[in-house]
Amino acid sequence: MADDLVVRLHGGPDRDGEIDAGGLVALVGALQRVTTRIARHLVDQSRPGRSAGVVERAARLRLVGVDPGATVLRFAVGEDDVLGEGLEHEVTDALFELVRGLWNEVPPEWATPLLGDACVDLLDALERTSRTATLGGSRFREASFRPADLSRARWPRTDPPRAYGDAQTVRGRLDRVDLRRGIVRILDDAGRDVVVEGVVPETDPALFGSAPDPAAVAGLLGQEVVVTGPASHGPGGLRLRGATIRRA
Repeated sequence: MADDLVVRLHGGPDRDGEIDAGGLVALVGALQRVTTRIARHLVDQSRPGRSAGVVERAARLRLVGVDPGATVLRFAVGEDDVLGEGLEHEVTDALFELVRGLWNEVPPEWATPLLGDACVDLLDALERTSRTATLGGSRFREASFRPADLSRARWPRTDPPRAYGDAQTVRGRLDRVDLRRGIVRILDDAGRDVVVEGVVPETDPALFGSAPDPAAVAGLLGQEVVVTGPASHGPGGLRLRGATIRRA
């Protein structure tokens, strides 16, 4: 059988046994976001090669019951016909480790910024629908806490979206190339790292041919280059986006 997750909401804005549609959508969405990111994290860390379909199905939440007289939501985690993979049980184990981290305000050491964002979203959704929330399951001891009282600042978070302004030109050595994400890193003449997102080679038939290919940028690795693109100054230093690159 698939693992179960039971969420009990106490003292919410509605009467016991009721939950407004907006709050329900926010809560279910936050729970699904946590389980999906957990599954992807587990696969990326230790089990490469599993198909995206298996990952999504193992993390899928299904609302299987609402108890009368109290606001109690019962979920199944994963799907019965993919239990041979074992991933859904790992997802549930990790989910309750995160829940205990919320309860104790001590995130697990393996919590990433993406998981931190998802946990904060879950806390916000629980605060919207309850004064006290209790999460448990058949394999796990219940954890009860007041979402409004718990710190969000303790969890690792992704950086907020950056604002990019006028174009800036940077000269330095091409130090790193990530073809999959289209990101390169330049070590500028002052010894500072400059991250460039969405870099494309400047049209130069002698260097790149008639049809520039972003993968051709890898041929400049270790060389002096000039990069020009919209700039953003903020935490982590200078970043450029949608920049062109050429050999210096």
